[in-house]
Amino acid sequence: MPNRTRLTWLLLGYAALRVFSYFFGPATPLFVAHPLNTAVTGVIVALVTLLLLKNDRRGWFIIAGEIILGGGGNYLEAFNLSIRTWLLLASLAVFFGKLLYNHRIKSLWTSEKLAIITITLLYIAIAWGSLNGLLQDHNYKLIINDALPYLFILYYFPLRQLWTDELKSFIFDLIVAAIIGNFLLIIFTFVGFSSHLFILQDNYYHWFRDIAHGKITELGFFYRLVINEHLLLIPLLIYFAAAIIKKEHARLFTGLALLLLILLSINLTRIYLVALAISFCFLFTKKYWRRWLAVGLGGAVIFIISFTSIHLTASRGASLGWELFGIRLSSIVAPSTENSSLSRLLLLPKIITKIQMNPFLGWGLGETITVYSPVFKKEVTTPHFDWGYLEILTELGIIGFFAWYKLLQLVNKRIKAAPRPSWQLASLIALLVINITSPALFHVFGIIWLTILLYHKPTQSVVTSTDVFSK
Repeated sequence: MPNRTRLTWLLLGYAALRVFSYFFGPATPLFVAHPLNTAVTGVIVALVTLLLLKNDRRGWFIIAGEIILGGGGNYLEAFNLSIRTWLLLASLAVFFGKLLYNHRIKSLWTSEKLAIITITLLYIAIAWGSLNGLLQDHNYKLIINDALPYLFILYYFPLRQLWTDELKSFIFDLIVAAIIGNFLLIIFTFVGFSSHLFILQDNYYHWFRDIAHGKITELGFFYRLVINEHLLLIPLLIYFAAAIIKKEHARLFTGLALLLLILLSINLTRIYLVALAISFCFLFTKKYWRRWLAVGLGGAVIFIISFTSIHLTASRGASLGWELFGIRLSSIVAPSTENSSLSRLLLLPKIITKIQMNPFLGWGLGETITVYSPVFKKEVTTPHFDWGYLEILTELGIIGFFAWYKLLQLVNKRIKAAPRPSWQLASLIALLVINITSPALFHVFGIIWLTILLYHKPTQSVVTSTDVFSK
């Protein structure tokens, strides 16, 4: 159960971070970075580095807090790098520097040989993809943006030593605070635009797009809101559903699942709905089949009621919104009926042509594609392929795709080898499904979730927490 006092402070931190970034923002296409934003970023990075150098685990707690409470936004930044990137580079430098200083690299290899080989194989593919991208004269910023998320899988190594009850309790409180905070943020944004308190292209709109990294789409009376951390909506829903089915903290998890379903009804991403339906099937067990069925039907009813109520309220009683819901679902099988689906369909033949031209080595990270946009009524060049697996094949080729396959194979092997709850496999299935049309696997949050699934604390680890942090 969450610690109420700590949860209150974490919620205040969630809100304060966003309010601060609104008035003292990082660099955006419209504004230069505020000096105070840069200063705060520098102080936090310096503090965390100092704590880690002194073997103080509170440094890792701050890193976890930034990832979970910071979500997918770029609220703090220094010298064109987000605070998350600074913390990643600093923490990994300290962690692996200590391993080298304490002569523990050999023991790490002994205890984690398979994981190290698999991750190294993936990094070889990424290194080649980066070099290939440079050889193809791709934009170096796009190459860095594609390569950087892969570094987060290195958090696997400190995680295996830091995963204590204290950290698990803190992370759980962070997740609860992030869910509640995100729910309030999305509802606030939705009400603001629906009531015309905010309008498209105003200051709040640009904060939401450029700093919170959200997406706002006006669909008649309805405003569809998508934000990067929503990538974990389905894995978290699966986690809560598995607990509810087994009657583990059912009341708390039902409340959290309710908030996520309401968020999903505003997000309204089709592949998320498909992923939820498919991955939920993997929670089925003969022992709990009645509760599995009840939870599944209950979740579907709550989603429909939530969507209908929100649309009915936003339209002042003029529409139930079912026609919009029908159009978005039908566009799965008839994609030419909706602009975003049509855009994805137009991208497909050009992506396939690129893959056929260079199937083994790929075209390198930072690859772009030019296609006619039905939204802008002209040809546009974009690095967003909207086809996750095809993007991997295009950029990294079959060799890079094989490296990804080996990583996913290892994750699956760890899940099956350990006595773990069914949500592990189901959430992996959810990411695999989402990756069909979204960059789920190679997004920062996708990689972090895979890192958690990969984690398996050996019965006897040669490298213990004492080994690394006591010297």
